[in-house]
Amino acid sequence: MVAEPVLAATDALRLAYHSVCGILNSLLQMVNDSLPSLDQVFNLKIFSILKSEDHPPPQPQEKTLDRLSKLIQDHKLAFISCFATSLTVSTYLLYNHINTPKLKNKLRRRVPKLANGARRDVVLVVGSPTEPMTRLIAVDFEKRGFIVYLTILDDKDYKYIQSNQITDDINYLNLVEDTYDAHLAKFRKILHVSVVPFPGADAHYLRLSAVVFAPTLYFPLGPLENMSEPGWQKLLFRLNVTTKLLCSGLLDIVREQESSIVAIVPSIVSSLRMPYHGPESVLQNSMKDIFTTLAKELRPQNINVTQVRLGNLNLATSKTGAAIGSDSVPTIVEAEIRLWSEEMRSAYGSDFLKSQAHLRPMGSSFKSKGLRELYHVLFDLIFNEGRSPSVVYCGTGARAYDRLVSFLPNSMSELIF
Repeated sequence: MVAEPVLAATDALRLAYHSVCGILNSLLQMVNDSLPSLDQVFNLKIFSILKSEDHPPPQPQEKTLDRLSKLIQDHKLAFISCFATSLTVSTYLLYNHINTPKLKNKLRRRVPKLANGARRDVVLVVGSPTEPMTRLIAVDFEKRGFIVYLTILDDKDYKYIQSNQITDDINYLNLVEDTYDAHLAKFRKILHVSVVPFPGADAHYLRLSAVVFAPTLYFPLGPLENMSEPGWQKLLFRLNVTTKLLCSGLLDIVREQESSIVAIVPSIVSSLRMPYHGPESVLQNSMKDIFTTLAKELRPQNINVTQVRLGNLNLATSKTGAAIGSDSVPTIVEAEIRLWSEEMRSAYGSDFLKSQAHLRPMGSSFKSKGLRELYHVLFDLIFNEGRSPSVVYCGTGARAYDRLVSFLPNSMSELIF
C-alpha cells in the first residue's frame, strides 16, 4: 500500500525532469539558430571597410629629431629662456669654481709653523687702530698664527695705542715720525734679519705673506656744500696714505717677498653713489679705481691684487644689532642736522630726513653675515695657491648692488635708489 504512492511520486519527478530538459534543449537550439555564423561576422560592413584596397597605407613614424625640432619651433621663446637661464647658472657656478681659492688645509685655516714651532709669516695691516674693524682683523690674524704689523697713521692713532693696547702680540709700524720711505726701509730690514726664536733653535727669516688695506667705515653725512675743508683734508689724507705707500717702496717689498695685496672696500653705498654720502662715495670709489688699475699692472708679474668688496656684515650680536637698527640711525641723523646752519636745514633738511629714513647701519640686517666669513675670505686669499681673482664679494648685498648698478642705466638707478 505504501510502495504505490512512492513509485507514483518517483515517476512524476522523472517525467518532470525529462520535460524540463526538453524545454531547455529547445531554447538552446533556438538561440544557436538566431546567432550569425563566423563567416557572416567577418563579412560585416566594418570588416569590409578595413579590408578594402582604398584604405590609405600607414604613415611612416616621425623621427625623434624631427619631433624635437618641431617642438622647439612651436615653443621658441620658452626654449630660449630656458637655455639662457641654464647658461647663466652654469657660467656662474663655473666662475665660482675657478675663482675659489684652493687650499690644502682649508678647514682649519691656521698659519703653518716651522718645524720648531716658530712663526714665520708676516702680514702688514694698513689702517687706523681707532677703527673697530681694523682692530678685529689684526687680532684675528694674530690668533691664526701670523706675525702682525699694524700701521700708526697719525698722532690720534699713536695716542690711542698708548692708552688702549690692543694686544701685546701685535707690532706697530709708526708712519708719523719719519718719511714713508724711511719706515718702509726699516720694515724691509726686519724681513732681511735672521731670527732665532729661542736659544738653540735654527735661525730663519720672516716672510711677508700679504699687505692688507683695512677699510674706513665712518664718514660724515650731509650735502657736499656743507662739508668743511678740514673734513675733506682728513678724507684725502686716508687716500694719500695708500698712494704714498705704493710709491714709497712698498711694491718693491711685495715683489721681493712674492706677497699678495688685499684691499677691503665697502661697496654698497659707493656702488649706489647715494645722496648725502659724498665723502664715502669719493673715497671708496677712488680706492676701487686704484686697486683695479694696480691689479692689471701687477698681473704680468704674478702678483695677486684683490679687492674684497663688502656688503652688510654683522659687527655685533643680534640683540645689539636690533637695537642699533631701531634707535641709532634716527639719532645720528637728528644730531647731524642740529649741527647744520639754518640755511642748510632749510635747503636740505626735509629731503635728507626722507632719504635716510629707510637706511640701516652695517650689521642691522636679519640676514647679514658675520665677520667670520670675512676672516675666512682674507685667509683663503693669502694662502691661495693659484691666481686670485681681482674682485671677490663678502657680505649681504655686495655682489647684487654692484652688478645691478653696472647693468642698469643711470636714469633707472636714480628712480630705484
